[in-house]
Amino acid sequence: MSLRDQLLDLINGSGMEPDRELKDDTSLIKSGRFDSMALFNLALWIEGKIDSKLEFTEIDVSKEWDTIADILNFLEKHRDLGATGAVKNE
Repeated sequence: MSLRDQLLDLINGSGMEPDRELKDDTSLIKSGRFDSMALFNLALWIEGKIDSKLEFTEIDVSKEWDTIADILNFLEKHRDLGATGAVKNE
């Protein structure tokens, strides 16, 4: 299963009403589609994928995780940093 498919499964299981038109550029956070629990679950999922704790004071989640594309880009950018410690915004 691709990383995108895993992310879609997480989003669809978040309690957010399923959206057949959910695209890679659909806003999840700024639009209010994600509530705080969905965002928390997303953060845990991302930490598991990058194998590192996130430093939330260093990340603008509304910018870096607002869309599926943003989340996948964040993962791509930070996946190899897991061994070096907490992920911080560059």
